[in-house]
Amino acid sequence: MLEQELIKYTSSNAYPFHMPGHKRQGLFGADPYQLDITEICDFDNLHEPQGLILEMMKRAEKLYGSKKSFLLVNGSTVGNLAAIYSATKQGGSIIMGRNCHKSVYHAAQIRQLSVCYTNPSVSPMGMILKTDMEEYHRAISSCPEATAIVVTSPTYEGMVEDLDRIVELAHKHKMAVIVDAAHGAHFPFHRQFPESPLASGADIVIMSLHKTLPALTQTALLHVNKDSVICAEEIANYLSVFETSSPSYVLLSSIGKCLDFLEHSEQAFADYVDKLDKFYEDCKQLKYISLEHRTGQDKGKLVFDTRKGNISGYELMERLRLEDAIELEMASFHYGLAMSSVMDCQEGFDRLLQGLLRIDADCEQSRKEDICVNGIYDTGEKAMEMYEAIDREKELISLKNAAGRVAGDMVSLYPPGVPVLVPGEIISQRSIEILELAIRQGLQVNGLKEMTEGEKGIQAVVN
Repeated sequence: MLEQELIKYTSSNAYPFHMPGHKRQGLFGADPYQLDITEICDFDNLHEPQGLILEMMKRAEKLYGSKKSFLLVNGSTVGNLAAIYSATKQGGSIIMGRNCHKSVYHAAQIRQLSVCYTNPSVSPMGMILKTDMEEYHRAISSCPEATAIVVTSPTYEGMVEDLDRIVELAHKHKMAVIVDAAHGAHFPFHRQFPESPLASGADIVIMSLHKTLPALTQTALLHVNKDSVICAEEIANYLSVFETSSPSYVLLSSIGKCLDFLEHSEQAFADYVDKLDKFYEDCKQLKYISLEHRTGQDKGKLVFDTRKGNISGYELMERLRLEDAIELEMASFHYGLAMSSVMDCQEGFDRLLQGLLRIDADCEQSRKEDICVNGIYDTGEKAMEMYEAIDREKELISLKNAAGRVAGDMVSLYPPGVPVLVPGEIISQRSIEILELAIRQGLQVNGLKEMTEGEKGIQAVVN
């Protein structure tokens, strides 16, 4: 039973270096069932805010410096859907990062958009880096009719884009900029974090509160920036389409409690940054596992590079779970990711350090072949648009025999959920090899189907 398993986990000694950002340190003082109501008298209406909810919106606007901030209880997903619909017309064109969240792909699919991608760089260990400006120039040249550019900044691992330059370029070409900043809601609250995407002039910025702040899962904000070319009324209209008509007042209350925290959070964030600085310094003791950090990266995302030792990212995550009761957020081919937040305690950082030091001491110089995962998220050759492939007749075929066929479904490593295969694109042998490697290493691959004798299959468009 789910409830029993949740109670078992939360009652254990497990330490959560994963979402949500409240790290199970509740701000609620009441039983959530006692707060679970509907839109009764004096409690306002999420889709027609005039009272308590409107007041929370104005508090968010003041904290983040936006023209209009909407409260979201269906996560950043609903913000991405509403923003893209507001910035495009049915059957229009859009430019989006290949590393966008699947909700962006879904919006392009159901809006029947023609998509042009920008391709981010990928590090040798498989982590998505920033996107060169040349990619944006190329995409705009290839798709001048696009009305919007969608940028993911920060990424799952905390990398940020050159938003000032991207916004300047996009606006020069009369294109709106939508920033999926789901992992960046904490940026404005300490100078050591990257600059808030709102400061760049991006038109719409979507932020998940629950990822890095003390708020319940599914809580988020959508900010309409000052001088945005996208109308706030259009956003409100599409939010009423995509977001639930029965919003959870437990989640709305959680947003309010999070705003309370942020309004008086200066010392909490200063203490958090001090803990991070100490942890980075302490990790210099590691010999084979290294704490990766690049210029402009959110230092709260703790990325552990395992390439020097004879251990994979997945093996690191498994050992920390089984031996130290530490649960990481994710693991990929050559790294593991611990998500920290302002709610983490020193005991948690100390436990993580001790686990890393012990595992590191067990490592040897890597003798394994350094598997190159460059190209993992490259754009495939497009045979048709996503929405066309989704509506076509499909058949299940073996993954190993799928080269040259047109993908009929999305396949991604989860997390971070960035697609390796996109509907409408021709499946390459390289993509098959990467997916097979991911399966062998124990990574979670979404979108593949089980066939006979444990073989993996994929939906392909019928020729």
